[in-house]
Amino acid sequence: MIGTRKTIHKMTAKEKILGNIKELQLPSKAMPMVPIFEGLSDDKHSFFFETLETLGVEVIISEDKTELSKLVASREEEGPVYSSIQELGYTDTLENTEMADLNLSVIEGELGVAENGAIWVEGDALTQRALTAIASHLIIVLPYQKVVWNMHEAYTYVEPRQSGYGVFISGPSKTADIEQSLVKGAHGAKSLTVFIQK
Repeated sequence: MIGTRKTIHKMTAKEKILGNIKELQLPSKAMPMVPIFEGLSDDKHSFFFETLETLGVEVIISEDKTELSKLVASREEEGPVYSSIQELGYTDTLENTEMADLNLSVIEGELGVAENGAIWVEGDALTQRALTAIASHLIIVLPYQKVVWNMHEAYTYVEPRQSGYGVFISGPSKTADIEQSLVKGAHGAKSLTVFIQK
């Protein structure tokens, strides 16, 4: 009679640790409340615009979007334009190979932060994520009422998990790492215009 030998699987240390973690039932704990800090002046909008200008951003405040259309049209001769805003036109789908030559990108911002001039751009507002960084020049359209004081306040509004992507943009791209020489457009757009729609 031929017998069969039964092999016994010996649990590795890794399997043991992972098994213990799975069995561990810890009570859920609420995240700590983050206080909302007061603003630095009585007028968050003026502070926001001043911060943007300090960062080298051109600020245009208008009640009429036709001014935006004129601005974009005036930049057409400089090179290819793409807009994620349907009513402006310039919304033809860009192939990845066409994006390298993109001169101007026009996108919508969700929220402006007065303390640092950052603007939250939600992934849903972009047809391509690269639109925020690949164009030579960037225009962000932001509603006047969508300004908060600081990042603490901003994080109570933004929810990147909804679209899976979002980014804070603050000023045109610039660096002075090499020889303390300021270079604009090192990692993104050379210029940023914020069009505030009242």
